Amino acid sequence: MHPEGKKIKVLEVIQQGEIGGGESHLLTLIEKMDRSRFEPVVVALSDGEMVARLTAMGIKCYVVHTKIPFNFSVWKRLGEILRREEIAIVHTHGARALSNLIYPSGRLAVPVVHTVHGWSFHDHLPAWKRRLRIKGEKFLTSKTAMNIVVSDSNQQIGLQSFGTFRCEVINNGVDLALYNEGRREEIRKEFGIPSGAVVISFVARFIHDKNPMPLIRAFARVQQAFPETYMIMAGNGPAREEAMGMAQALGLGSRIIFPGFRRDIPDILAASDIFCLPSIKEGLPVSLIEAMAMRNAVIATKVPGCVDVVTDRADGLLVSLTGLEDELTRALRELLSEPALRQKLAAAGREKVEQRFNAVMMTRKIEELYKHTLL
Repeated sequence: MHPEGKKIKVLEVIQQGEIGGGESHLLTLIEKMDRSRFEPVVVALSDGEMVARLTAMGIKCYVVHTKIPFNFSVWKRLGEILRREEIAIVHTHGARALSNLIYPSGRLAVPVVHTVHGWSFHDHLPAWKRRLRIKGEKFLTSKTAMNIVVSDSNQQIGLQSFGTFRCEVINNGVDLALYNEGRREEIRKEFGIPSGAVVISFVARFIHDKNPMPLIRAFARVQQAFPETYMIMAGNGPAREEAMGMAQALGLGSRIIFPGFRRDIPDILAASDIFCLPSIKEGLPVSLIEAMAMRNAVIATKVPGCVDVVTDRADGLLVSLTGLEDELTRALRELLSEPALRQKLAAAGREKVEQRFNAVMMTRKIEELYKHTLL
C-alpha cells in the first residue's frame, strides 16, 4: 500500500544505455509521465546516449554495468539503490534487467512490473537454445507482480510457450507532435540527395536481428531500374562496417548514406518516402510506428510485432522472411513504380498511429497499472 498524496517513486531498469526500440519507449514513457504523481529514477545496465538524454531532462540515472543475466555481483548495488531512493515499484524492460532485479526487489518486498519488448526465443534459434530461453523467460515472468506485452502477438507467444502467463497488452506509442513537420529539404541537401528523388530509409541498430544485408542487396537490384532512388541507413552497431562494405562492393557508395547514430530521427523520416524494416523478430517496433507517423509508406517482415502494426496492403506492405531479398525487391519495385499506392499507404499509416499508437494513451495505461500493483 502506498501512502496517499505521496509521489510514487518508480525505478525504471533497462538493459542498455544506447538508444534502440526499448530505450526510445522508455524515453517517451518518462517524457509523458505525470510528475505530480510519479517520480522516475533510471538504472541502465550500460552507458550511452539514452542516459545522457535522461540526465539532461533532470532524471536521476544510475549506470550499473553488466552484460549478463543473473549477475549476482551487481545485486548488492541494485539493492542499495532501491533502499536509498525509497523505490515503491520497479519496472524492468527486457529479460536481463528483470533477471538482475528479481532478487534485490524480492528481498525488499518491492513489486516488479516487467515489459516484454520482444521474446528472446524466436524460431530461427537452434532448438536447444530456444528451449533454454523459454524456460528462463517463463521463470522470470512468473516472479513479477504483472507483465506488460507490447503486442497481441507477444501475448499469444507467451501463452503458447508457457501454458499460463499473466500479462496486459499495452501497445507502444509515439509522441505525434514530433511527427508533423520535418526538415525534409534540409536533410536531403545535407546528404546531397536531389529534391525530386525517392528516398528509402532504414533506422535501426546494425545487428543480425534487423537484417540490413538483404535490404542492401534488394536496393541494388531496384536501383538499376529506378536510378533516381537513394537510401539512408541510420544507426550504429556491430554490422555497420559490413553493411558499408557491401554497399561499396555493389557500387552503391553514392546512393546509400550511412550517417551513423542520429538524434533527429523525425527529420530523417521526413526526408524519406519509403521505410523498410526487414527484422527477423520484433516486440512492437517503435521505428515502424515512427515512420508511419511521419507518413512514410512502410515495408516490414511478416513476423510477430510487425504484423501487429501493419495490415498488409491497407497501411503498408508485409513481406515473407523466406526469400527475403526477392520479397523486398518485389515490394520496393511496386512502391517505386506506383506513387499513388505510396501515398495511400502513407495516409492510412498515419491514421492508424493516431488511433492506436499514441504515447499519452500508452503512458496513462502504464501509470494505472503501477497504481493497481500498489493497491
